[in-house]
Amino acid sequence: KILHLSVLSLVFIIVSGLLLPAAAGTKVGYINLNRLVKESTQGKTASANIEKMKLEKQAVISKKLEEINATKIDLQAKNELLKEDEKKDRLDSLNSLIKEYKRMITDAKEDIEKEDRALVAQILKQADSALKKVAKKKKFTMILKDPNAIGYLDPSVDITDDVLKELNKL
Repeated sequence: KILHLSVLSLVFIIVSGLLLPAAAGTKVGYINLNRLVKESTQGKTASANIEKMKLEKQAVISKKLEEINATKIDLQAKNELLKEDEKKDRLDSLNSLIKEYKRMITDAKEDIEKEDRALVAQILKQADSALKKVAKKKKFTMILKDPNAIGYLDPSVDITDDVLKELNKL
């Protein structure tokens, strides 16, 4: 309960700290970072690059799956003609291909996620200068990057469109 009361107290202090300056003439705005990433020229380019990367990795993974299927078919067709040690060797080879296939899938997902995070970070870094320029021009003293943390903000203080225009100029 003490932790719960401490968290509530902290939230109250933060909200009070945001509201008191607002009442004293602070101009607060907010920006939708998801829209910046999805709708900016840089975001669209990054999305296309990620999609291209996915397709390239999927092609390599598909070839590995074809190799696995061909190995399975060959093993089934020759199963009765092979000696036990040959069967074991081929089955070991098949299992090795399957492990490699699973590892390729995991690696591809990780690579794509890593590239996506890097591109988003790059876009947000570029957006920061555009955000500052728009905020100074419109005389905002505070810009929130997560309006959901507050609960409600009037749509008139959303500067996402203005920042997108500025970002697309870069």
